Amino acid sequence: GTATWEFDTDMGSLQSALFAIVYRYCVREEDDNEMLNMGVVGAFVVVRTLSRVRVPEYCTAVPLTCGSPLIYFDWNMIQQLALNGLESAALFGAAAVAMEFAYKKEFISKFPN
Repeated sequence: GTATWEFDTDMGSLQSALFAIVYRYCVREEDDNEMLNMGVVGAFVVVRTLSRVRVPEYCTAVPLTCGSPLIYFDWNMIQQLALNGLESAALFGAAAVAMEFAYKKEFISKFPN
C-alpha cells in the first residue's frame, strides 16, 4: 500500500545519503580508479538487494530449502533478487552520478589522498 511505498522511499533516501558519505570518503583526489568507484556502488547494491528478499512461508529451515531451481532460492526469490537488484543499481548508480556531477561542478570536493 501507500504506507509501504512511503517507507521504502524514505529508507531509500537514507541509504542514498549514507552511500554518498561513504562514496565521498572512498573516491579520493587524483585517484581515478573506476573499479573502486564501481566497487563502492556494487557493495551497496548487493547489501540492499539481499536485505530486501523475503523468504516465503513454504521454505524449510536448517538448511534453507525453498525449491526449484536452486533449492536455496526458488523462482519467487530469484525474481525478488532481480527486481530489487535493478532498483538498487538505479538508486546507487544515480547517487554516484550525482556525486560525480557535484565534484565536476565543484559543489563539493574530493578528499585528498
